[in-house]
Amino acid sequence: MTRTNANIAGAVWDAAARTPDRVALRDLSAGRDLTYTALRDAAGAFAAGLAEDGVRPGDRVALLLHNSCEYVVAFVGALAAGAVVVPLNTRLTVADFDHMLTDSGATLLVTETSFLADLRARTTIDLPRLVDVTGRTDGVPSLEDVSRASDLTPHHADAADVCSLMYTSGTTGAPKAVMLSHGAWSSVSDTASDLLGFPDGVAVMHPAPLTHGAGFLFLPTVRSGGVNLLVRGYDAAQTAELLRRGEAHGLFLVPSMIRMLLDVLPDDWSPHPDFRWLYYAGSPIDAPTFLEATRRFDARLVQSFAQMEAPMFLTSLGSAEHRRAAELDDPTLARSAGRLIPGREIRVVDDHGADVPTGEVGEVWGRAPQVMLGYWNRPEATASTLDQGWLHTGDMGRVDEAGHLYLVDRVKDMIVTGGSNVYAREVEEVLVDAPGVGQAAVVGLPHRVWGEEVTAVVVLADGARADEDEVLAFCRARLAGYKAPKRVVWVDALPRNAYGKVLKRQLRADLQGPDGTASPA
Repeated sequence: MTRTNANIAGAVWDAAARTPDRVALRDLSAGRDLTYTALRDAAGAFAAGLAEDGVRPGDRVALLLHNSCEYVVAFVGALAAGAVVVPLNTRLTVADFDHMLTDSGATLLVTETSFLADLRARTTIDLPRLVDVTGRTDGVPSLEDVSRASDLTPHHADAADVCSLMYTSGTTGAPKAVMLSHGAWSSVSDTASDLLGFPDGVAVMHPAPLTHGAGFLFLPTVRSGGVNLLVRGYDAAQTAELLRRGEAHGLFLVPSMIRMLLDVLPDDWSPHPDFRWLYYAGSPIDAPTFLEATRRFDARLVQSFAQMEAPMFLTSLGSAEHRRAAELDDPTLARSAGRLIPGREIRVVDDHGADVPTGEVGEVWGRAPQVMLGYWNRPEATASTLDQGWLHTGDMGRVDEAGHLYLVDRVKDMIVTGGSNVYAREVEEVLVDAPGVGQAAVVGLPHRVWGEEVTAVVVLADGARADEDEVLAFCRARLAGYKAPKRVVWVDALPRNAYGKVLKRQLRADLQGPDGTASPA
């Protein structure tokens, strides 16, 4: 009996067989198109070259690239060779990349000149074999140099085989790699198709990085024979124009990107009649942005709640609920993470793992087909996060009588800014070494664009002077840009409980005005 090949790279081969001359990728930044035939051939040639160079099934191939045709070719090609892909967030620091390359045991890094120069400048980093897609680094092969003409078809994979390692920050220690299977990626693709609709030939724009949420919309677009519109960076005005002209039928944004988009829209702007959906996730959305976006996009919005350990879809808030909220001018639903998606389960539990009554707050647990296999090389962390298929999300929430999930706090001390996770402890460990800082706590405060603003609450060291600019510059030199504090608040003492733990809920309450917005320092 022939086993089904679950390798998700096969979707490109299938699409090339059905619609060989359709455009699969349109790189708007580079002005380049690839048809499905061209994408299949390029990915197959790269896979053949990897195999010839000794990359074996299960080897890790890391990708440090902006959105581009080259990223997709490398992603699909590595999977076709049977490798496990390791997408790296381009917004992180060299130290982060060093950890992830070492931790994953990557045998190959596919990157571009700017990142490679920064990595090589750190002589302590032991780099794996390299590919520079730009071909501009002496002695480092390009994609074309590595590729070999071939009629290769994707390596056979079972649904439970590891497909990718997706790094996510932890509350303590170094970032952990989430192991996602080929089956998990397929499940996310199927759910996206059910919730959003991917008609034949749909055009889906990717202003957000393919290494994050946007990447999970690549597969359903391919399976529908659609075109993936790629941009290297987010340009709100460009996005608005593409939506107005009908060149993009759908896209994924985090709430901060929605705010930026709304801020550039002319009064007479409206999306093209062919526009289908704006899908958003990644962080809370404020009520004014929720209502304004719902009205400007005629309620063609869908949001979802999950996390990388169970990507994208546990609960969802659909178009009808957006429309109802706008018609009633009711911001309540803006604070909801939606209702349970069919085929998923959630529980809200107390500290002992017992279900709490409807309406009461507890930790949210989830169970879904796309739940991770576990954390790479971290059995203890896996055991503490997965319990008989239940994922302990670390989010505190409640479910109302209508089945809407509301997230009210986080077990893990995490700030979500612009769709990216920032863990306070990581920032605090830098802050305590900053000039003039005696004690420090970091909290997220509401921000109109970013969702939350990383805010440092600082007690001066004895005899020191308060210099906000000096503290901020110190942090920016040691942290990724989105992790660095944007504001410093000086206090005489940090509020603590009887055990000496800083009361961050009190800090957030003290620093917010009565309307929930950040108050002046």
